[in-house]
Amino acid sequence: MSALKSLAALSIASMTIVPLAPEVKADDYEKGFYGYIGAGAGTFSDILLAGTPFALAFDAGFSYEGSLGYDFGKHFRADVSYTNTISTIVTDHQAVFGSIILNGYFDFPIENTKWSPFVGAGFGSTNVDAVNLCTAGGTDDCKDDVATYSLSGGISYALNPNTDLTGKITYLGFDTINVTDDGTLVTVTESETLSAHIGFKFMF
Repeated sequence: MSALKSLAALSIASMTIVPLAPEVKADDYEKGFYGYIGAGAGTFSDILLAGTPFALAFDAGFSYEGSLGYDFGKHFRADVSYTNTISTIVTDHQAVFGSIILNGYFDFPIENTKWSPFVGAGFGSTNVDAVNLCTAGGTDDCKDDVATYSLSGGISYALNPNTDLTGKITYLGFDTINVTDDGTLVTVTESETLSAHIGFKFMF
C-alpha cells in the first residue's frame, strides 16, 4: 500500500503547489461533452485463505483510467469510464482488473478560485483476469466478470476554460469472484481495488 499512499500524497501535493488565482470561472459554467484520462497506482485487497489465518497480500501496481461523459453545468456530470489496475503478489504473479463503470459526479466549485472538489458513485462490471496466478496446466478457468460499484472523490484545478488538472481516488467494490484453478473452485468474497490517479479533464 506504500506506493498507493505515496501517489495519493503526490496528487494532493500537485494541487497545492499550483497557485490560487483570483479569477472566477464563468458564471454560467459551460455544458457539453468531456473526456478524462489519468494514470497512477492501484492495489487489490488482501485475500484471506479459507480455513487459515493467512492472507495473500497484494502490492500496488500501475493503474489508468479513461472516460467520456457529459457535463450538465455547475454541479452535475456523468460519464462512462474504463479503469485498468494491475496488482501483484510476487514478481510476475499478478491479477488484472478491467472495469467499465457508469458514473455520476457532484462538483462543488469554490467561489473566487479555480478549485472544484468532487465526489462520485457508479455501477458497472469488472473483468477479473487471474490467469497469471493460477497453476499451470490442469483444468483452469481463471477469469470472471463481476458486478462492481464505485465510490470516488478528488479535486480539480482549472488550467484554462476547457482543461482541468485532476487528482482522484477511486474505490471499486466487487461481487463474489469465482475462478477454477487446476479443477478447484476458488471463491473470493468482499474484495475491492483502491486506486489514485492524476489526470486531465477536457471539454470538447
